[in-house]
Amino acid sequence: MTTADNGATFDVLVVGCGFMGSALARAFAGSGLSVAAWNRTSERAEALSEAGVVAVSDLAAAVQGTDLVVVCMASYDNVYSAMESIDTWRGNLIVNLTTATPEQSDSFARWAAARGIEALDGSIFNYPFEVGTPDAYLVYSGPLSAWMRGKSVLELLGPSRHVSSSPGSSSELMLGMVAYLVPAISSVVEATTYLARRGMPREVLLGVADYLTESLKKAMRGAVDAIERDEQDTDQATLENFAESVESALVAFAAEGLNPRLLRATEDTLMAARDLGLGERGIFAQTKVL
Repeated sequence: MTTADNGATFDVLVVGCGFMGSALARAFAGSGLSVAAWNRTSERAEALSEAGVVAVSDLAAAVQGTDLVVVCMASYDNVYSAMESIDTWRGNLIVNLTTATPEQSDSFARWAAARGIEALDGSIFNYPFEVGTPDAYLVYSGPLSAWMRGKSVLELLGPSRHVSSSPGSSSELMLGMVAYLVPAISSVVEATTYLARRGMPREVLLGVADYLTESLKKAMRGAVDAIERDEQDTDQATLENFAESVESALVAFAAEGLNPRLLRATEDTLMAARDLGLGERGIFAQTKVL
């Protein structure tokens, strides 16, 4: 339980009230927990009062009575700056959902251990509006005992999975998937811009997009197998076939006055692989030029 400025007690303390931190606090409160929130600028924490969340201004005092502290801030520098005000810990469980490199996650785990704190590192793969719904997806890493301690509360945020006892694993997974998701969304923007320019009907575009989304799921499985086994041969479509398709697409985009930077970057990677003599292998042979 958490002791707030006025002596009230709470089930969970959320540190950081940006878009995601605020969504976490609302989800906890909406699940029936009593929730306190702290933010560097108090207005953001106070704005959560309509959701039944109580803003606290004295972080050190709040932490003294808490069992579970959930941190979600813009950077690890902000996390450490906030934690500097806390001189004494009482064996808390701290769940850090701040985006980090694996090295930062490992360092934070050591920082927590030195203060007698159990720590979990976590990554959130969904948007704030999906927190607390079946559409959310969160992963955690760190000691299994810490996961078991906080599991029942953390699962209120949505589907959750403990992936490893290594603190940095959730950060590794997040940053690796950034390389998948962000370019994929950017590709959607490029493709949709071109097709809208060409007057493609919305229902036709979305129908093909649904099919290709399933193809991407298959491609992910194929990439994992091909890279783990170091086997990139194919009897379906060669890297050269994909390169030729990209070249044709670039001509079409240019005819519309568009500059698809991500598609050009894809061409660069495919050309680098082709220059290494990998053109007759599968598209996953790109792994050789990274």
